Amino acid sequence: MSVSQYLPHPYFHVKHDFTILSQSAQSNDVFPHADNFLELVDSGSKSKALSILSEFNRMAACELTMRTLYSPYALMDVSIHWHSGEGHVFCIEKDTRLTELESLVSQHRARLAETNMELLDKKEALEQALIEVKKLSSPLIEITKKEALVPLFGDLDSALIEHNETPLLAKIFEEEYDVIHFDFSGVGEISEEGVSKFINLLQKLDLMGVVPSVVAIKPNHAIYLNKSCHLFK
Repeated sequence: MSVSQYLPHPYFHVKHDFTILSQSAQSNDVFPHADNFLELVDSGSKSKALSILSEFNRMAACELTMRTLYSPYALMDVSIHWHSGEGHVFCIEKDTRLTELESLVSQHRARLAETNMELLDKKEALEQALIEVKKLSSPLIEITKKEALVPLFGDLDSALIEHNETPLLAKIFEEEYDVIHFDFSGVGEISEEGVSKFINLLQKLDLMGVVPSVVAIKPNHAIYLNKSCHLFK
């Protein structure tokens, strides 16, 4: 018995037309019975096998899709060595760990997509919560029947004014206040956009016949607001 029978990988000894002369025991465990090696090659890979593995290429190698006992489409690394018109063919299946790795990568991507969606949902929930906080940052407190106080809390930015302007104006109009005091004692940082929106709010109150005033201004706020003091007149 030829020692080729004990080779650890599928081996075929073939004629110039790929007729099988002999094969290893491992070949019998992996591939179905065939008289010609090309019978084991998938139809889509046969032309590739003929062009690369022909005896005109003394030594050659390529990837081929082959029929096996456990799968009709198994990817193999196939190499051949021609000698005296006969070929010696080795078939080594592509490492299945690559498929496992691809599966793990796909699972990881799926988990990342789920995580991104969760983060997006949390981001939207946080933004909504911040809007609600902004809406609670300027309550209207009645002092007298004709006078009210609006304490501002947090940073004076465009969002603070935008989220509170409409309900404030509606409440002031409904209660028919004559004077509105804006309390700056709870204000943190102020921005140019916030000041611009705030001044616009004061101008709307003036058009409504309401007298606006600003109280409890901090020194750093006074310096910033002084640049726009002509708009309070």
